[in-house]
Amino acid sequence: MQNLLKVIRNAPRPRDEIKYLSGRMNVEIRTCSRNYGDPVDSYLYIGSNLSFIIVNPEEFISSVRKAKSREELERVLREADLKIIKEYATFPIVAHKPVIPGSSVKGNVRSRLELSFMPKNGYVRSCMIRASKQPTTQPPRGTQGWRHFRIWSKTLSFAREETCDYSEGKDGVCLICDLFGTTGLQSLINFSDFIGINVDYRTLSSLELPEGEKLEAAPPGSIFSGHIEFRNVKPEELGLLMYGMGLRDSREGRPVLFGKHKYRRLKVVLGVVRYVINSLSLTEFSESLRVDGTDVAPGSSVRDTNLDKLVRSLVKLTQEEFKEELADIDEVRELERVESGA
Repeated sequence: MQNLLKVIRNAPRPRDEIKYLSGRMNVEIRTCSRNYGDPVDSYLYIGSNLSFIIVNPEEFISSVRKAKSREELERVLREADLKIIKEYATFPIVAHKPVIPGSSVKGNVRSRLELSFMPKNGYVRSCMIRASKQPTTQPPRGTQGWRHFRIWSKTLSFAREETCDYSEGKDGVCLICDLFGTTGLQSLINFSDFIGINVDYRTLSSLELPEGEKLEAAPPGSIFSGHIEFRNVKPEELGLLMYGMGLRDSREGRPVLFGKHKYRRLKVVLGVVRYVINSLSLTEFSESLRVDGTDVAPGSSVRDTNLDKLVRSLVKLTQEEFKEELADIDEVRELERVESGA
């Protein structure tokens, strides 16, 4: 039996005190486009949980009533299934604008951070709550999750202790659950919905995929705008948040995977996006942010080249803090490698 990794857990920081850094980042999510210098043209689909089928109910009910045996009824059901016309699965729309729910953005960033922490000396900082049902051995090529495992095998190849659940009065939570919340514990990082600013419901692309699947997707070059609020986080944790968004050397992140079919290469590319921070502001009651010669005072903002420098310094601080524990996996390049059979 595989030994379980021990999860590093500590008491969560108080939620009713003001400490460390608090503020907001104004952020864009951009679907990759070669017109913007990206490596691919990518569409994005986020499920709205709404889909439609069209079938003639009177004809179907009449055929069922006419069936005289089990075999005839099964034949009616098979033929009816073939006659169902599947409509395009819709993108979430609010006031005619496509919207990426904040919960989807949070899940994307959180799961990337969970997948980035590697074990050290038998311990790991993430309980992997978002990916707790993932296999710990490599699935056969072509089966469910095989691309995902190959990309993240450095961190998925280990069984861990149970996931955090603070509602049961357990001793503590892992770092990621302290920052992003878990059952019984409020999050310190909150994500707004991201609203399309150069795309609306009329400019979504209708995609017909294999096996009859139809999607309404945001086309390449689409920009969604929202914000991320943080409170009571340390500088290296703010850098960790940026790390989970794919940022390394500047306020514009490298391509990352997001949304449905992000691991599949169909006749079109889906799910390759960039996070871009347009500004970072601290609240009046925040501590000052001082890192590598950059000083952001409470109540002030930073943007442009100063923000590039700040992001670079914070990510560097994070990498130094979690040295040998934080994997740096370029998931888009790794997916290309996996698809090539390397």
